[in-house]
Amino acid sequence: MGTLRKLKRLLLAVLYLVVGGMIINAGVFWDRLRGNPIQGGMARRIQAAWCKGFCRALGIRLRVSGEPMLEPPVLVVSNHVSWLDIVVVAAEWPVAFLSKSEVARWPIIGRCATGLGTLYIERGRRDAAARTVESMVSRLTAGDRVLFFPEGTTGEGYNLLPFRPRLYQAAVDAQVPVQPLTLRYLNLDGSLCSEAPFVGDDNLVSHVARLTALPGVVASLQVGEPISQPHGRRSDLALQSREQIAEALGSNGAVSLSEG
Repeated sequence: MGTLRKLKRLLLAVLYLVVGGMIINAGVFWDRLRGNPIQGGMARRIQAAWCKGFCRALGIRLRVSGEPMLEPPVLVVSNHVSWLDIVVVAAEWPVAFLSKSEVARWPIIGRCATGLGTLYIERGRRDAAARTVESMVSRLTAGDRVLFFPEGTTGEGYNLLPFRPRLYQAAVDAQVPVQPLTLRYLNLDGSLCSEAPFVGDDNLVSHVARLTALPGVVASLQVGEPISQPHGRRSDLALQSREQIAEALGSNGAVSLSEG
């Protein structure tokens, strides 16, 4: 029974990826013709439906709790556990994600991400952070919701890596609030899912295969209290948002920052 379930989910996931990618790109083309906003056009509606369907195909259930998500413009910050984070967040809210520049070159996914307004950071460039802040501010002042992962990489899901305050400067410059978001992946019995984190040298194909073999996973999205300090320091914004996320995770670890 488990093998059949795994095979069915894998086939559905591939189908969603290929067909969904084509439909999303068609929606992007339509929105450009009509002059529709990135976060409010047909492509965004298709994206939301696709993400929810993709989650169902993998046996992932979505659970949202906490505060209401603010209407844009707002800078959303979240802990980072897996590539799944983008899928589960986009299933619920229109968001311009900040991603590494390599994603733009991925087959199918890259075109979809770019068309849906993903912002890219070119790691290794001396001016990468400044250029990224500038592009984030541009999107925020245009009235969009922007999300980035201040840890800079994925973690195990039960604790937090140091937060990097530099990109919080976008909220200061654009004078918009910061809203923390806590992501957790749970087994059906409520325990933390050890298979969900995508860390280290893990392979994407094998990671998806492990997920499809599970009875099911609950993706918990807990929206935190907005932090409204548009004239505050980015380090303060980072500390306050990290404290909220750490509390939601049940972490008692020391709060730490990194200016990297």
